[in-house]
Amino acid sequence: MTKIPLRQEDLEAHLEEQLGFLELSATSFDNGFEDEAKRLAVTIRILVHDTKNSHSLLKQLNKKGVNFLDSIFDFNPADIIGHGGLVCVSSGPAGSKYVAMLDDLPPFAIKWVDFETWWNMPVLVDNKRRQLTRQKIILTAANQDGGAHIDPKLDEIYFDLAKKNSLGWVEKTEQGARQIEEADRAAIRQIAHELLKTLKEGYSEKPTQDAGIIIGGIGLTKVPPETNKLVVKKQKIGRNERCPCGSGKKFKHCHGQISA
Repeated sequence: MTKIPLRQEDLEAHLEEQLGFLELSATSFDNGFEDEAKRLAVTIRILVHDTKNSHSLLKQLNKKGVNFLDSIFDFNPADIIGHGGLVCVSSGPAGSKYVAMLDDLPPFAIKWVDFETWWNMPVLVDNKRRQLTRQKIILTAANQDGGAHIDPKLDEIYFDLAKKNSLGWVEKTEQGARQIEEADRAAIRQIAHELLKTLKEGYSEKPTQDAGIIIGGIGLTKVPPETNKLVVKKQKIGRNERCPCGSGKKFKHCHGQISA
């Protein structure tokens, strides 16, 4: 079967189309349809992933030589629970969940790196010290977890991240500690945001959800008065420091008792 090579303008049109898909899926995710993370993963794969038999769209356009936005927080090896370099936790009246911070980041979290570093660096470290890269997260979601294909078996590390809270952050409720799931989706959303920031000049987006407390290297916003939940990441606040909730107590005697 004869194949006709695409012209440069055809490839550029494909790029605009794929970025449009990425932005629309991101908006859908932000509006509450978080299953859209799987379609985000497929579009990201099309844009950046190369194999021996196929070239990514950016490769075909010779655009992989640009620097990519890296928004992860540095990993502290002393942390006794998992490291969510791409995600934080939002706690509010509806409960706690993993979230992508998008542009709501401090200046020190903004870095620009080459593609290979961006694609292959560890961005999440679970409570068994297993590492996940952007490549691992995106390809598993796209190739195994329903993005473009559903495998009868799912990669164990990814499964534990998505379904068994292997990052180890918990929420205190009246019924006891509740595991927070689906860090994979928030991570994919942040990766999509990084890619849009890299490829679309002037692109900007901040979280739309009404977050209660967010802790994870970012700082925090105030909890609504009716909320009595807090999720923390231990290494971010010293045990003998004042608790950020404003109680005046040391962290170890206040919300520091909540996290696993």
